[in-house]
Amino acid sequence: MKIKIMHHVISICCAAIIVLLLTGCNPTAGATEYEVIYPFGDSRDCYTYDERSPIEGSSCYLQWEKADDYKKTYDYDMYILDENGSVLYSYPDVGSKAMRGSVREDGKTWVCAEHWTAPHHNGYVEGWLKESDLLLIDLSDGEILFQQKAGENEFYITSNGTRCYFYLPGKEESEKLFGLIKIPAEHAVIYYRDTSDWTQKHTVYMFDYVTEPDIDTSNGVLTRIKFYISENELKVAWTSYEPVSDENWEYLEKKAYEISLTEQDNEKILR
Repeated sequence: MKIKIMHHVISICCAAIIVLLLTGCNPTAGATEYEVIYPFGDSRDCYTYDERSPIEGSSCYLQWEKADDYKKTYDYDMYILDENGSVLYSYPDVGSKAMRGSVREDGKTWVCAEHWTAPHHNGYVEGWLKESDLLLIDLSDGEILFQQKAGENEFYITSNGTRCYFYLPGKEESEKLFGLIKIPAEHAVIYYRDTSDWTQKHTVYMFDYVTEPDIDTSNGVLTRIKFYISENELKVAWTSYEPVSDENWEYLEKKAYEISLTEQDNEKILR
């Protein structure tokens, strides 16, 4: 009986700590978290601090290290390791503490190195993404076949062939010049950039919300978008971290969107 009571007390304390972090001196308080979940079970979120991360679909790993001139530039080097931890290739000044990689059908590897500014988190907090480096690498010899940047809050999700898919959160309606100019709200979208013309954004899916869908999160303390990746489909699930018993908390799915990546030419709005 005493053990059960102790578990209950610990659960309450943990929940209280989370609430304090959200409402205290934390500039990310209330911001939506992101989580990317790959087909083989690997996932990354704002609490993933591993120096090594698996390259999805291969036996290799990505690893970051501070560059030699880190104290001046705050840059990181990126390494690709084999399954035994030996360095295969090194790439100075293009790494970050938040890196993801996945292998294409032809054996080439897409790598994303994200540069986040969210305090107390290793990225994956909406509104705090500065930019990302996207690289297509040939694992057979380490050659960089393509390299480009994605801009502020363009959250890279996955790649399909030469197309790289991003989630961009929406923007509320705003005003300029003391209300003389009204800027309309923008809905959240999924779009892709193609390596043949990186400057163009091609909308794949426009969501039915600006900042978040109409969901009940009143019992939760955190809101998280989970991006489930499969070969030709993407599932975007909005979840809320809530108590499911006296001792356990879980991310409960509130609303989900299933988006086909084989219908890239159709702009869609879910109603």
